[in-house]
Amino acid sequence: MRYIIHGAGAVGSLVGGMLAEGGAEVVLVARPAHAEAVNAGGLVIRSRSGDRVVRNLSAVVAPEHIEPKPDDVILLAVKTGQTASSVQALRDVFSEETPIVCLQNGIRNEEFAARRFLRVYGGMAGISATLVAPGVVSQTLDLKIALGNYPRGVDGLVREIAADMERGGFKATTHESVMAVKWSKLLLNLNNATLAVIDSWVQLARVTPAVSRFMAEVQEEGRHVLDVAGISLEDPDNPYDLPSNIASLRAVTEDVEKIHQAHALDYDLRTYPSTWVDLKARRGETEAGYFNGEIILLGEKHALPTPYNSTLLQTVEEMAAGGAEPGRYTIDDLAAMVEQRRLKIYHEQLDPA
Repeated sequence: MRYIIHGAGAVGSLVGGMLAEGGAEVVLVARPAHAEAVNAGGLVIRSRSGDRVVRNLSAVVAPEHIEPKPDDVILLAVKTGQTASSVQALRDVFSEETPIVCLQNGIRNEEFAARRFLRVYGGMAGISATLVAPGVVSQTLDLKIALGNYPRGVDGLVREIAADMERGGFKATTHESVMAVKWSKLLLNLNNATLAVIDSWVQLARVTPAVSRFMAEVQEEGRHVLDVAGISLEDPDNPYDLPSNIASLRAVTEDVEKIHQAHALDYDLRTYPSTWVDLKARRGETEAGYFNGEIILLGEKHALPTPYNSTLLQTVEEMAAGGAEPGRYTIDDLAAMVEQRRLKIYHEQLDPA
């Protein structure tokens, strides 16, 4: 089986590199500088245990540079906004029978892929990675991969892919309801915007009481909306226990030593969400509409206010459009904006006119 990693940025490159380490044949579809570096010197994977170089893989800059094989499996790792165009470019080269795994955050990608490919699979990448430089990717937190048929089920191919992932070093699980797992991950991704707005990283946020409590409220708001909307997070092997995660965030207390350790963490090994990267690179857009936006739309459908997620989406999108880098606001600023939105909603409910 050959893996075509379309969208080999941080997560895609890490997945491709570790699959290759496990003995799989891998082709990365990456940006020119990254592809050139990988082909010239291999892919460097940086982690807390040091650097290692993966050489038994290749890279191209577009799907048309790949000669299809009968045993190809596509792993789609682009951002949701690029999914439709990526699927079209892949379909121009690969047969509609080619299996495609949407190894992406959000819950809309599989639907896009299913318009062009017949064998679509859901993939949840519980992975934290950073593209440090062309040819260099760092692995910072977690190595979870969840896989399943879209929209439901587990077939033999899913099990084969999971086995290859395990050989590469991932903790891979298969799921009858993989979209329940992806909805769970979406609730975690709601705070990508939080960290981008205040310029923080996961390791620091998790030990800073004001930030962790705010993150808990964001997730709780999202979970409540999904409950009312009837969207289940239930799967027997779901790797995410949202109630426990929310409780642990709320329980964080001031610990000077833990905060010091988070600040002392090497920059390359800090976990910054993709939304932070989008602002830092001044790309003019983020994926927040596919995370926080999902909760806002469901809230509107079911007449549920979503002050946390609405504030985050509006703030991060305004920052992106204006070319602002991370850190324009503090967590106290964000909390104050949420409270202002709450009051506005309250007064509108009292006086709809």
